[in-house]
Amino acid sequence: MNRPAALEPQNRWLLCATAGLGLCLASTEYERYTALWVFGTRTPEELAFIMLALAAALALGVAVAAGSKARLSSKWWLLAVLALVQTAGLVVRAQQAFGEGASSELATASSVCLQAAGLLFVLYAEFFLEVGVRKAIRSFALALAVAGALQIACAMAPSGLALGAAFFFMPGACALLALGDRLRGTPETSSEQEDITAEREQSEGFSQAFPFWECCASIALINVLLLSLHDQAMALQDSGQASRAIQVSAGIASVASGALFFSLLNHLQEMEFVELFRTLVLPLVVVALYVSALYLVPLGICYSVLLLFVWTVPRYYRPERMPFAYTCIAFFAYKLGWALGICGIMLAPAAFGSDVRTVIILLAFFALLLLAALHIVRLWRLRAHDVQRVRQQADMQASAEALFADACARVAARYGLTPRESEVLVLLARGRNARHIAESLVISDGTARTHIMHIYQKMEINSQQSLMDRVEEAARTE
Repeated sequence: MNRPAALEPQNRWLLCATAGLGLCLASTEYERYTALWVFGTRTPEELAFIMLALAAALALGVAVAAGSKARLSSKWWLLAVLALVQTAGLVVRAQQAFGEGASSELATASSVCLQAAGLLFVLYAEFFLEVGVRKAIRSFALALAVAGALQIACAMAPSGLALGAAFFFMPGACALLALGDRLRGTPETSSEQEDITAEREQSEGFSQAFPFWECCASIALINVLLLSLHDQAMALQDSGQASRAIQVSAGIASVASGALFFSLLNHLQEMEFVELFRTLVLPLVVVALYVSALYLVPLGICYSVLLLFVWTVPRYYRPERMPFAYTCIAFFAYKLGWALGICGIMLAPAAFGSDVRTVIILLAFFALLLLAALHIVRLWRLRAHDVQRVRQQADMQASAEALFADACARVAARYGLTPRESEVLVLLARGRNARHIAESLVISDGTARTHIMHIYQKMEINSQQSLMDRVEEAARTE
């Protein structure tokens, strides 16, 4: 009996990693599980601690990866530490959900611990850097669908059961990553190198048209705008039916995003795929902001697209030695937009008035529009440069052809060659043999060889290379 292709030995590691990534995404977006708990108001100090801890962890990871030949995602002890840290933070959050108070220091510590899921997402991105971009995006799309299905299931299940299941997401994601790394052998890794080499060649144009700093700025600014919608959703939560509706909407958006990504990837090239969603995010945000009754699904799709950028775009900037660093920077930009959005849209209005929220949203929109305008101008300049380069190459080729033809004509005149012998001379100077000359001039092989012999006699040479040297010398002395 034939086994499904996904269960073949060469595909088991990919199946494990994809399933684990789905659990990781579910853990990363724990705040969407509004049916399980109501969050308290964050403080600037808490956000500062989170971003400092995240920056330190990512910088340490980049430093360790730079000095190690092995991937960080292959270190089982690191995965175990991340699972324990995330679980510890989730325990405190669960206690708060059931009404047990916690000190502000403990609440801040739990928020910091819950960022371990984001670090695991970065390790998954590192793991998939060693496969082709198409396979990596396909796995990401399937993982999104898994995460969305888990969100919907948790919303439908009793709170106690859903909360208990949430405790297994992070350990399961870590275990599946370790298992996928163990199942993945050298032959499978080597088979991906051709795809990665082609990906590097295709990425040159993308990185020129879309600089990495602009990519990170766009991710951060869009996340600031998404926080305004996220804030509206949080205001509606009640740990009851409204919260369940929000959570189900988020799950549906994740499943729909995964299906959309997977479907479009089958019809578009990788670069076309990334460009499509890069230009689609801002319109979705605009629609979501102004069609408030339907904003939940566009909000979820926008979050999925942003994570797709963090997952995919750094691949097109990777240097030979440290592609992992670009992924860490892109993820930090994602979280920085999250922190700035909370400060500017959720916290600042309480201190400076509600107008601050509108000002920040408008500034973020204008900044994104400015980046889009810069991108259009850059594309125009690159295309104008390409057109100019093509014209220059055509002019140089035409000039070289004219110089070559003139040199052949002067050599033919110098040695008194007939018109037919002059035609044969041009082909000989290009390195053609007798058979090719005969076919080009529609003459017999014997006639072509006779013309060649006469040319050699008149020029007092005995080889084709000598003839080519004479023509080259004539071209230089013009």
